Amino acid sequence: MITLLAIIVACLVSLGISTDSLSLRPKEVGQSVMGALQQAVSGIGGFFSRTVSSVGELRDLRAEYDGVIDQLREYEQMAGDVSALRDENDRLRRVLDFSESIRMENVPARVIAKEPGSFFSGLTINRGRASGIRRDMPVIANQNGVQGLVGRVSEVGLSSSVIMPIFDPQSFVAARLQRSRHEGLVGGRGVATNLLSMGYVAESARSQISTGDLVITSGMRSIYPEGIHIGTVDAIRGEAYETSLQIEVLPVVDFGRLEYVFVLGVQE
Repeated sequence: MITLLAIIVACLVSLGISTDSLSLRPKEVGQSVMGALQQAVSGIGGFFSRTVSSVGELRDLRAEYDGVIDQLREYEQMAGDVSALRDENDRLRRVLDFSESIRMENVPARVIAKEPGSFFSGLTINRGRASGIRRDMPVIANQNGVQGLVGRVSEVGLSSSVIMPIFDPQSFVAARLQRSRHEGLVGGRGVATNLLSMGYVAESARSQISTGDLVITSGMRSIYPEGIHIGTVDAIRGEAYETSLQIEVLPVVDFGRLEYVFVLGVQE
């Protein structure tokens, strides 16, 4: 910028010198120089003024942009909340429909905690004595349209209860293979495996059992009603010289995504 001013001044000075007489006119030169300086200063001032104005406009545009982005995020959050509420409403409607379809009196409940102690053997629900819940009441769930056995009520509070799931090592369920009708006892093996164990099945039944066969509650000498799905045969163990088979059973209930259950036998 200084170089530009120097060039302008030099040019104006040269214009103030007569090429004919080579005589110098100081007054005219001074006026020319001052005029040039004023124009230069005015130009520089205008440049900075426009620059400052542009920076201000950019700042305002940035603020407006940020505001629009914030509003868009709020709208997206609202849309997500509405979608989540709609999904929850659908789940609750399915829970109510299933509850009404069960032949036994029942109370729907929501799983509110999963206790890590004792091989993760406790599932806490939001229903208790105030809702008619009592110890040893059977508990089922509905997943993918299948009525599956969850376990039984082991502890009861006023407004909450603890369920002992069927995979707990202390859980035993009188069971039957639906297709072949052979009976046995299904026991839990803890959370170290996702399989149950069905024992006391006669070795002679081996040829009549296949993987994928459905295992249900037998209802015999048991707190569990007959016909509730427990799981499917995953593998058949046992040597030929043994008198009984050990059958590995894959539960029909996915405990990892269990949200709602139904306590059976409740008199409301």
